[in-house]
Amino acid sequence: MDFIAENGKVITDKMFDQMAKEYEDESWDATKLGKATAGRPSIADEEVVPITFRLPASKVKALDAKASAHGSTRSKELREAVGEYLARA
Repeated sequence: MDFIAENGKVITDKMFDQMAKEYEDESWDATKLGKATAGRPSIADEEVVPITFRLPASKVKALDAKASAHGSTRSKELREAVGEYLARA
């Protein structure tokens, strides 16, 4: 079975087998992969803190619809709204 990587490159089972062999015999060149980054990309230059609050279901539905229409997420829309609010304050 062939797989297609994000960059469009086709990777075959034979290629996977060769990569596994190289990894197992410790001849794998990890630099081919580039720099590894753990987790999601940072959204700020400082520590971020999760918060939780409640909204009526109808407002959550409207928020999700607006975010979807903008190709965004609920969290991103809320971060932008808080940023605009604080800029006015």
